[in-house]
Amino acid sequence: MAEEKYIIFTVGDQKYGMRLLRINGIEQNYKLVPVPLGAQFIKGIIHLRGSVVPVYDLRAKFSIEGTDPKEKQLLMAETHGISMGFEVDDVLGIFSVEETDVNNIPMVVQTDDTGYLEGVIRVHFAGEREPEILLTVAVDTIMTEGEFATVSEALEEVEE
Repeated sequence: MAEEKYIIFTVGDQKYGMRLLRINGIEQNYKLVPVPLGAQFIKGIIHLRGSVVPVYDLRAKFSIEGTDPKEKQLLMAETHGISMGFEVDDVLGIFSVEETDVNNIPMVVQTDDTGYLEGVIRVHFAGEREPEILLTVAVDTIMTEGEFATVSEALEEVEE
C-alpha cells in the first residue's frame, strides 16, 4: 500500500497536518519583527539566511484564543514563489499515513473560509489504541490570491 508522510503539529489544543513534501525545514530560534497593519494573518517577518521571510499566524487564522506558548516553531514552505514560515505551537513529528487513511474534506465543512483545508487523515500515535482524525492544511490555499499578491509586493519593496 502507498503511504504519504505528514508533519503533525499543534496550534492551541488542536493537532493538524501538512504534507511533508511541502515543508522545507523547521526553524526553532528566530527573532520575529512585528509588522503593524500588514497583510491579514501575517504576524511579522524574520531574516533567514539572507532573505526576508513573512511569518504566517496560524493561531489567528484558526481563531484560537489563549496565551501563546513561549517556545514556538516555524514550518518553512515555498508557495506562490514566496518563502513563508507558518508559526505553530509545537511540532509533534513526521508520520506515515496509509493512502486508505487520507480522505477529502467533507462537503458540509467546505466554505470560502475553509479553503485552506486540504483533507482529513487518520494518524496512529504511539501508545494510543485508536487513530486520531486530523485536518490537513494546504500551503497553497492558506491565503487568497489577493493576499499572496499583497505579501509578494511588500517583499519586493523590502528587498529593493
